[in-house]
Amino acid sequence: MGVVLENATQFDAELANKILQLSSPAVNVNVVPLGEGVGLMSSIARATIEMADGTSTTCIVKVIAQTENVEISKGLNFYANEVNFYRYLSDDCPIRTPQCLYAYLDESTQDFLLVLEDMGDADAGNQLVGCSREIMSLAFLRSAQLHGRYWGKTEQLSWLNYQNIEETNLFRRDVIYKPGVQPTLDMFGEYFTGNLETTVVGIGEQFKELFEQAMSGTQTVIHGDYRTDNMLLPVIDGKAEIIAVDWQNTMGGKGPHDIAYFSAQSCDGDLRGEIELQELRRYHETLIDCGVRDYSFDECLRDYRLNLMITMITPIAVCGTLDPGNERGMELGRVMLQRSLAALESMSCHELLN
Repeated sequence: MGVVLENATQFDAELANKILQLSSPAVNVNVVPLGEGVGLMSSIARATIEMADGTSTTCIVKVIAQTENVEISKGLNFYANEVNFYRYLSDDCPIRTPQCLYAYLDESTQDFLLVLEDMGDADAGNQLVGCSREIMSLAFLRSAQLHGRYWGKTEQLSWLNYQNIEETNLFRRDVIYKPGVQPTLDMFGEYFTGNLETTVVGIGEQFKELFEQAMSGTQTVIHGDYRTDNMLLPVIDGKAEIIAVDWQNTMGGKGPHDIAYFSAQSCDGDLRGEIELQELRRYHETLIDCGVRDYSFDECLRDYRLNLMITMITPIAVCGTLDPGNERGMELGRVMLQRSLAALESMSCHELLN
């Protein structure tokens, strides 16, 4: 029988000795919560483990959220998705991840415990800052390697949930997207230049159909929340690298979803246009190098544009529920919306609406 915790602070020396392979027995554990920000779906803490030989080590402890988000997270299988990713895929994932030291999920309650490698002082991505061309290129490359590895092979992963489920699509449209449009227009109307308001409203009206188009066809494994806020960006041997965290949205879906989400969430206007197309071509070439067949660049481009449209749900959801008193939340919502709208415009996504 595995172990789950209700709170990360319950992680103690007895449990560390039971579930971890330590170089010396643990004699004391100090747990420091890392905070629960807006929308965070889990409770995370850093545990410092003091051992009998006088040395110490640290790890990251992740358990269910201590907020009202917990039931949403369980309903959307976030905890099962992440635990199963670390159980079955992380060791073989082309995108670097923290090493998993322990992973267990109670199937009946979806309570869980993840103990992960502590990446220490590795620089964290910051969506408010955006990313460089180098990081954009690397993000597209690593996601292509992930997608190429599992392209058309998801039926081998019996535990995998899928993005394109009609009931969930209707929930996304009716409960999240459409109610958020007008509050977003009211708060950030100055960003809806040209035909952008018509486009964003039209996406809501056709959301279910657009989602089905964007996610239909050959399936692969996607991260699902692929953006700089969910990345550590260390320099290893003089080169930038990506370590992806927060695999709660790991699902079966269409590969270009991850790069559309990354682009819309994390890339400023100077990376749009020709640079965006160059990186998309490199993404497609990498898929081909990984063995993907019968998938042309034109199909890839169309999938990318469709996914830019459905990923508008994130800024609409955030901006539609913002507390004006939350300064970082307001700034993050503004940045996410501005980038997502620029992506729609750059790729002439309105042409795909009926």
